[in-house]
Amino acid sequence: MKAVPDLADERHKSWCIHCGVVLASVETNLDHVPSKSILDRPLPENLPTIRICRSCNTSFSNDEEYFSAFLGSVLAGTTDPGHQIVERAGRTLSKNSRLQDKIEGRRRVERNVDGIDCVSFKPDIDRIRNVVIKNARGHVLFEHGKSARGEPAHIAIEPLQILTPEVVRIFETIDYGSVWPEVGSRLMSRLIGGEDMRPDGWVIVQPNVYRFAVVDGGQFVVRTVIREYLATEVIWDR
Repeated sequence: MKAVPDLADERHKSWCIHCGVVLASVETNLDHVPSKSILDRPLPENLPTIRICRSCNTSFSNDEEYFSAFLGSVLAGTTDPGHQIVERAGRTLSKNSRLQDKIEGRRRVERNVDGIDCVSFKPDIDRIRNVVIKNARGHVLFEHGKSARGEPAHIAIEPLQILTPEVVRIFETIDYGSVWPEVGSRLMSRLIGGEDMRPDGWVIVQPNVYRFAVVDGGQFVVRTVIREYLATEVIWDR
């Protein structure tokens, strides 16, 4: 990714976007947006980072590990570390047999009407939501220079393949409308210069691995597509 300067109001960055603590009063560190565990190595250059409190950053680690391992297992159809198509998932599952057993315990095999065995996994949805919301908050701050406070008004997490064509069309349509972002914000720079942004408005973090869009039209709407499989949408009222 290309480095995009941020000239937005610094006052919005003085507290942790997750817990609200004043950052000057606690130990902090940089958090990658999106989580590094979702991406492939080598990581993109200039991967977005935001500053949050160390306590919050640490608290997401286990859920991020689960998210990566679970999604990798779903894409591979197995929890076997040696058969993963996502390298990071394979490494995680090989090192953490307890996590592998947990995911395997929620694996189901059902025979369809054609007599073909179909594999499915039931997610720990609270852990998945935690990572999705965490990244969505990070996108709002990094792109708009503003905070998405409190609980989202809406969150949806679904595989693209199970959505109807019309729902997919609506989801894929990114409309920044007539409301332009704050002058100096990274999203304003992207809209003007097209940095890492497709013509349809999606920002590419890593091709075929992670893309996102953040729209502020009275609400913060954050959409992501992960490995061209999982679609997420998080909305905060303002």
